[in-house]
Amino acid sequence: MTYIFTYNLMNDKRRKKFSVRGMNVMIYFDYAATTPMSNEALKAYIEVAQKYYGNTNSLHDLGAQSEQLLEQCKGTLANLIGGEREGIYFTNGGSESNMLGIKLLLNQDNRKHIIISTAEHNSNHQITRFLELEGYKVSHIPFTRNGQIDIDFLKYEITNDTALVIVQHINGEIGTIQPINEVAEICKRHDIFLHVDCVQSFGKIDLKNISPVVDSLSVSSHKIYGPKGIGFLYTNHQPTTSLEQLILHGNTYDLPGIVSFTVAANEAIELMESEKKQLIELREAFIEQLEPIKEFITIYENKNQKQLPSIIGMAIEGIEGQWVMLECNRQGYAISTGSACDVKYNQTPNTLRALQEDEIKAKGFFRISFGRQTNMNQVKELGRFLVAMTLQYKGTVELNP
Repeated sequence: MTYIFTYNLMNDKRRKKFSVRGMNVMIYFDYAATTPMSNEALKAYIEVAQKYYGNTNSLHDLGAQSEQLLEQCKGTLANLIGGEREGIYFTNGGSESNMLGIKLLLNQDNRKHIIISTAEHNSNHQITRFLELEGYKVSHIPFTRNGQIDIDFLKYEITNDTALVIVQHINGEIGTIQPINEVAEICKRHDIFLHVDCVQSFGKIDLKNISPVVDSLSVSSHKIYGPKGIGFLYTNHQPTTSLEQLILHGNTYDLPGIVSFTVAANEAIELMESEKKQLIELREAFIEQLEPIKEFITIYENKNQKQLPSIIGMAIEGIEGQWVMLECNRQGYAISTGSACDVKYNQTPNTLRALQEDEIKAKGFFRISFGRQTNMNQVKELGRFLVAMTLQYKGTVELNP
């Protein structure tokens, strides 16, 4: 089935029509990139947009009602991570949260050395590259073969000038869970700030043992079935300047988005354990389907159970990940070749660089990620297709169109 959306756009006071022709409905395996809004989150967005339209900064009753709702959302989200309401600052997403968290912590320290995982999201690497131009020294920490940061390397890189360590809680390309508590102990011992990117972990694993031991953490709504364009920074530090003024720049809070995000977050936490069980079953079934080609595949994962089950980062020997993605797309399966930020610019995934894979093997990487709407039949179907595709590529069987 195809569909056409028609929009009326205003440009130079002339009304134009802009048509977008959609593709056939696909089976979605890219939940690590983004998720569809849940029904409850969408309902909340519409209701708040219609009923709580007062500006939260206005002094009249409508503004006061909106402000009260805003504060309730802060309290709810803080409670979900085991934090304090005063530490929540709404942003336009994970990247802005990362930027603000890093700037906040560096503004409170005169030291000029930063340690960052090589596998970090590009938003963090972009920030540190800019900071290098301002005179900061940046050290990059590789991964072990288990997909976790090399703790010994981290300890080795610490100097008297180290101000900040930046670590992603869950890697967005292979789903490995980082030892945040161990990193936090090291940072505390050396009086170093710690910023943690929790964009992939919020709503999927409990953060209540993480928020008290870090100095700041970032979260995004669209990874947990909420709207795009909303996130928050949480910090245990009182800012020296008003973060809200820095974020808003005189603009108005997107209250419908914030409430919708909060509803989605509540849903995610309530469903966390049951979804985890389902996702483990889907992961096991998918890998079982790949048994006929196991000699050709590499699955990048943590062998010690420090693994988010919904993300499978893998490669098929001798086949480029881009080709696999295009073949899957042709057959109606939406997968990825890594973080959307890397894919757009055809860059080697940061995770593969952190794992120190050679360039040829890194080009074979692709990512499959499951979500709330993924079912067992879809997972097995994708697995069977990858097997048939691989055997055809290797010249073993014919692949039916």
